[in-house]
Amino acid sequence: MRSADDLRGPDGWTTMALRRSLGAYGPVWDELNTRRFGDHPLLTTVFIEDLLQHFGNGQERLCVYRRDGAIEAMCVLRRRNPLVWTSFLPSQAQIAPTLVADATLLPLLLASLPGMAIQLDLMCNDPHVGGVLSGAAPRGHLLNHALTMQISLAGTLEQYWAARPRLQSNIKRYQKRLAESGVVKHQARLVDVDDMDAAVDRYAALEGAGWKGRSGTSVGSSPAQHQFYRDLLRRAAREGHALVCELWFDDRLAASRLILRQNGMYVMLKTCYDETLSDFSPGRLLLRSVIEHAFADQPGGVIEFYTDADHNQLEWATGQRWIRHRTLYRWDVTEALTLTLHAWRSNPRTPDALAVDVFHHPDELPADVQAFMTKAEKHNVGCGLAWYRNLVETVYPDNPGLRFYVLRNGDHPLAVLPLRAEKVRGAWQLASLSNFYTSLYEPVLDAGLKSRDMVAVLTAIQQEFPGMASLTLTPMDPDSHAYQTLLSAMRIKGWIAFEYFSFGNWYQPVDFDWASYLKARSGQLQNTLRRMGKKFAADGGTLAMVTSPKELPAAIAAYEKVYAASWKKPEPFPRFMPALMQTYAAKGFLRLGVAWLNGEAVAAQLWIVAHGRAEIYKLAYDERFKNYSPGTLVTAMLMEHALDKDKVSEIDYLIGDDPYKATWMSHRRERWGLVAYNPKALRGLTGLAREAAGRAARGVADQLK
Repeated sequence: MRSADDLRGPDGWTTMALRRSLGAYGPVWDELNTRRFGDHPLLTTVFIEDLLQHFGNGQERLCVYRRDGAIEAMCVLRRRNPLVWTSFLPSQAQIAPTLVADATLLPLLLASLPGMAIQLDLMCNDPHVGGVLSGAAPRGHLLNHALTMQISLAGTLEQYWAARPRLQSNIKRYQKRLAESGVVKHQARLVDVDDMDAAVDRYAALEGAGWKGRSGTSVGSSPAQHQFYRDLLRRAAREGHALVCELWFDDRLAASRLILRQNGMYVMLKTCYDETLSDFSPGRLLLRSVIEHAFADQPGGVIEFYTDADHNQLEWATGQRWIRHRTLYRWDVTEALTLTLHAWRSNPRTPDALAVDVFHHPDELPADVQAFMTKAEKHNVGCGLAWYRNLVETVYPDNPGLRFYVLRNGDHPLAVLPLRAEKVRGAWQLASLSNFYTSLYEPVLDAGLKSRDMVAVLTAIQQEFPGMASLTLTPMDPDSHAYQTLLSAMRIKGWIAFEYFSFGNWYQPVDFDWASYLKARSGQLQNTLRRMGKKFAADGGTLAMVTSPKELPAAIAAYEKVYAASWKKPEPFPRFMPALMQTYAAKGFLRLGVAWLNGEAVAAQLWIVAHGRAEIYKLAYDERFKNYSPGTLVTAMLMEHALDKDKVSEIDYLIGDDPYKATWMSHRRERWGLVAYNPKALRGLTGLAREAAGRAARGVADQLK
């Protein structure tokens, strides 16, 4: 390690050996954590130094990125084997020691590592901390690890409990049961340095008496782990950042929590309770007390649990998110070979409590599943029953390959995966139940669904279609729960899954009115609207918006007339758009704008507005009247209505990177697809070979540019 007076180095990534300490780089690490990562309690030198001291093996490397001489990124890595590097991540660390705010630095990091590094596994990344998970992952992938949760301390404790009546009722029931037993309850909140060792010892004894002790995972299961928590809490207490909360029943410790608190954040390090007292739920009673204290101690802050939350735990949460791993490969062929090797080794088991039902039409779905999909429609109208019913009836009316796979746990639907099966050259190929009308394919998944549970659906698919070659799902949001869960499930199942770019998606977040929006647009657009609006009106033009089923027949006729006179190719499924308008008019979602010139329809545009979002589906105009810019005028009318009347929070231009979309929208994101090959089917292997060859060729081409 370098001395404190010599931390300079060349720009770019440099790597140096650690000796179970950050050494002179400790203050620099803390400064970067404070400046770019919110002074996160799990990324302080107090935490990292103790991890290195107790669990490092002397092979850890500190990687430092400099730009213009300033240190902008740091992380601690360890070599897994001669070809693969990974984050330094003992089991006691909920997130890895990675201070990287810009994901574009990661390929450079991989290329800079000593030896022939072909793979880098950056483990346990929090999407709220840094930028490791941001952006798409060419030559790499993301993998869900754990569903963590948080409790926001914004607002009041009373508001928090008012939103959780069932949980509050259960807590009162436990309190009543405890009072009736005659037990005297009291609590301890320990913050002093001198109290930490004994508090950790009591915690270790309590946890060791339960299932963690029997499984060998308790704090006291190894001297190193026990001492780690002693040292950590002692050091944190010196800076006022340690808290141990205990719940006692008479003179018996019933529950304990080890906590770090810093910069408005509580981090739950460890929790345990006396399992022989489970009738009184001491763990829940203690958590209630901790929450009450946190609202008073850190108003506006947050409690972070860094756990793999189940449904019972999520009852307490105000937010949840996935902790994820990110893997990068040096070459495309490396990814293909690695995934193939993993697939052949995979042998997953399906939990007994899960069941998969299969349906062929949305109308066959049970009432609870239909309600499950209708609820999801609030996030994406393309998830809803109405969308799929229209798609099936107008695009795939007699298709025998349609499937709706429903995953259940008892009476609770957990997932709906709509697919279409087709036999190609003697082998089954399955794909998302979508087509070019679909701007975002998003299977309906319970927010807490884990990838290992979704494997049950993939197993059911393979059982129904033996010899299945591939499964393709597109277009999807690469940051969504559905995308990451399915990608991980495919790989757990043993299928070889790849990600690919589908298209760009322009959109506009909204926190302003029409006047403010228009003022921020280009002068050219403002001038066009002003001049053409006057000209169009002076020559007898009017703009109208149709929303109700009653007005719809004439409006559909106008839309079809305009479409036929436009430059656009005829619709391959002419019933789809009219039926879509009818479907969403009945739900109050339709916004169909029509420009009329002396009684003749000259432009039309279809918007769907629902649950705070506006989606722009179709625009067409009669080219004979393009000198009026009628399409632009219709778009402006609908935009003004969406902003000032509908009060939407987002406007989405859906599919494609057409240049004109940047005129109206300020933000761009990407939609990606997944394709998974079955390596145990001949057609799956041939598809895999083509995929790997194509990716290798693209990689060579990129290097030659």
